[in-house]
Amino acid sequence: MEPPSYEEASRQPPGQSTDGLTLSSPLPPAYSISLTSPSTPPPSYGETVGVTPALRSTQAQMVAVVSQPQPVPISVQYLKDKPGLVRCIHCHCLVTSKVKYKPGLTAWCVCVLLALMGLICGFCLIPLMMQRMQDACHYCPRCRKLLYTYRR
Repeated sequence: MEPPSYEEASRQPPGQSTDGLTLSSPLPPAYSISLTSPSTPPPSYGETVGVTPALRSTQAQMVAVVSQPQPVPISVQYLKDKPGLVRCIHCHCLVTSKVKYKPGLTAWCVCVLLALMGLICGFCLIPLMMQRMQDACHYCPRCRKLLYTYRR
């Protein structure tokens, strides 16, 4: 059986199906009630909380103090090639270490290796000038004593 055409389907009453049986689902309710806006505006925050004008002046004078947690110093053994917040083992002050770079074992080994490969015209000295090949020596900025040496 073929479905009815559009004209045939539009001639039938809305509560019946095409075979003449009534549909079991009810029609949706009519929404003729319109929503109206309230006649008065909502109360202000002060009215809701119950703040009196005398309390408003004292509340305006209050100041909120926010404190951030203090930075935690790291152990001297965890220093790498960047400055770090440490407690000096000599003067016991909380300081950010000062880093100086010095050629270490890695730089000298690469220098000798390049010289053995035939790069003698100053090219073998390049590792001695590269910061990534040098050891990082951490010093205390207050007492100027060596804290730790990070070896590469």
